[in-house]
Amino acid sequence: MDILLIIVGIVIVLRGADNLTEGSVSIARRFNMSELIIGLTVVALGTSMPELCVSLTSALNGTSDMALGNIIGSNILNVFFIVGLCAVIHPMSVGLAAVRRDLPFCFAATLMLIFFLTNGILSMVEGLVMLLIYAVYTVYTIRKEKTSTQTAAPATPVEAKHSLPKIFYNPYLKVTVGLIELVLGSNLFVDHATLLATDLGVSEAVIGITILGFGTSMPELATSLVAALKGSTSIALGNVIGSCILNILIILGLTSIITPLAPQDITTYDLAMVFLSALLMWFFSFTKKTMERWEGALLLVMFIVYLVFLIYNA
Repeated sequence: MDILLIIVGIVIVLRGADNLTEGSVSIARRFNMSELIIGLTVVALGTSMPELCVSLTSALNGTSDMALGNIIGSNILNVFFIVGLCAVIHPMSVGLAAVRRDLPFCFAATLMLIFFLTNGILSMVEGLVMLLIYAVYTVYTIRKEKTSTQTAAPATPVEAKHSLPKIFYNPYLKVTVGLIELVLGSNLFVDHATLLATDLGVSEAVIGITILGFGTSMPELATSLVAALKGSTSIALGNVIGSCILNILIILGLTSIITPLAPQDITTYDLAMVFLSALLMWFFSFTKKTMERWEGALLLVMFIVYLVFLIYNA
């Protein structure tokens, strides 16, 4: 029964993230916000809402291992499984900005997380530092993008004004419904994942890294796979890079501000895999500005070996 309710929770959370993202983008466009701003803020936060809600709910319930395990599992899955699978489907071209700015920043954020966890706790002050660094990175990225597109053609105007009140208020309704679904789904998800861990004698960290990590990464998986199948590999890779950065700096930053995280069962192996995920994604992209099929296959094999190790030692 717990497994069924975990699945129901995942479905509700994903549905909520979808509603929140769609509604927020519609509202942003009505106020003439640029596509860049929408992508960096609304859509990025929308697709990471499952991780945010699940980690916050876990932390507030006193399950720090599950909160941190969710993010560690999500980032490991993002790189080793999602990027690996997308690269096998279609070799992934990597833009110069990603190689020079975004991938090194993702690696630095991962190193910072590991450093902060060396004393066994992610504190409120460290959470504030993470949020501040993300804000600086976002402002810098927006300014660089604006500079590089100054000579480009003007953006397509926003669709004609919708005069019908019903249509105008629909996005607000979607945002409201999405938020409700996210709260209800994440509560259902975390409660029954915790019960399942207790019943099976499995640690909260393992549940967080596997079930929660996989479940909350569904939006990224769907987006990247569709992009790879259409040959838009830069979108697929950009989605993963953005998600990994936001997971660490925003989600863990906010969570540790609300309640400091003191994980007990997150192992050196888990942190080593997060480190490797950021390092290999940067290294494979840096070599030829392309992630080849064999590199994607290697990432998938490493993910399978890690999963087997995790389950065997649970």
